Amino acid sequence: MRNPISTKRFFYKSIFALTVSTALFGLSACGDESTGPDNNATSVVPPPTPTYSSEAQQPLSQGVITTSSDSQQPIASSSSKQQLPPQPVVSSSSKAATQSSEEVLNEPQQNVSGTCGPKTPIIEKGGMATWAFYRDAGDVFDAIMAPFVWNFPELNKTLQGNGMNSVNVSYEQSGTYTATLNVDGNLITCEPLQVQGIPINITSCKADKETAKAGETITWTVVAESESPITGYAWSSDKGTVSGTSTTATMTATADMHKQKVAATVAVTNSDKTTQTYACEAVTVLDPESVDLVLGLGSINDQATYGEEVIPTLPDSVFIVAQTPMTVQIPTGAPSNCTIGCKPKVGSDYMNLQVTWEGEELTGFAYFSPAGCAPGKKYSVTTSVTAICVVNK
Repeated sequence: MRNPISTKRFFYKSIFALTVSTALFGLSACGDESTGPDNNATSVVPPPTPTYSSEAQQPLSQGVITTSSDSQQPIASSSSKQQLPPQPVVSSSSKAATQSSEEVLNEPQQNVSGTCGPKTPIIEKGGMATWAFYRDAGDVFDAIMAPFVWNFPELNKTLQGNGMNSVNVSYEQSGTYTATLNVDGNLITCEPLQVQGIPINITSCKADKETAKAGETITWTVVAESESPITGYAWSSDKGTVSGTSTTATMTATADMHKQKVAATVAVTNSDKTTQTYACEAVTVLDPESVDLVLGLGSINDQATYGEEVIPTLPDSVFIVAQTPMTVQIPTGAPSNCTIGCKPKVGSDYMNLQVTWEGEELTGFAYFSPAGCAPGKKYSVTTSVTAICVVNK
């Protein structure tokens, strides 16, 4: 008969051995999983994952990577195992001014190109601007290895480093500042930066008319004030040439502007080198020779043709569209010194209908006699609601 004490010792030792074996098996299994598909590889400690600064995230949309001050680990391309040099640090938390890297610049390969400019195009005097590069050509690895040379002529400052796709620069004086970037041997001119000093308040920029005919002059007037003396007004428009260097400016309406809204933009500058831009009121241009609608001939009070229930069923081509200046023409067969009557498309809009004929708002639109009314005569017309106008026989 076995000794019961020996039996117990054997039982406990077996349990202990089983527990140790299970633990070792578990550790072995974990080691295999971390090493990937190579089951014969030994257990390795993975390198720390780089952390990216929020300040540098916007250029990342173009595929260029900038590390934060919390992580300066070399970045490796997914398609290459080559060791990369440390990247320039742009910290979003401290936002310190960037210093040039002391590393030797790589040889340019001219694979990387794109655009550049300040992330915020307008800052206050004494502030910090972040200039960023946005890649159009070249892959991520090319951009990381490419030499970057930033030049700021007004500051007599140059910053350079491999992969330096974003830099922080401080500005103590107001004014307009420029920058150029030589990236991978390709020279790029960046969008400018405006550093504001003493503010300018622009309260209005009004036009002298709402509608202008081709050949007429449009005049805009701006009202601006500042504690620093205003030194200049720069006028521009994407529709044509604006003439003027003071509080007023003019443009000549042309036929190719027909039915377009033409506006001017003014940039006001003061002696503290602050520049404030303002969008002026828009003016609709009509070409009297470009006929949008030939009016019908009949009687606006003919219920069978222009009754309240009939008008909404008429084709859109016979109506003057609400708030849309149009050139209308008197039809052939109309009498000399003719009269005209108008009605809204929707009867309930009758009290809301306002008719502006040749720049003058009519007091009555049921029957009126515009100057020179005769076959072929053209007029500029605007209605507050969609309406139809008919020339009386």
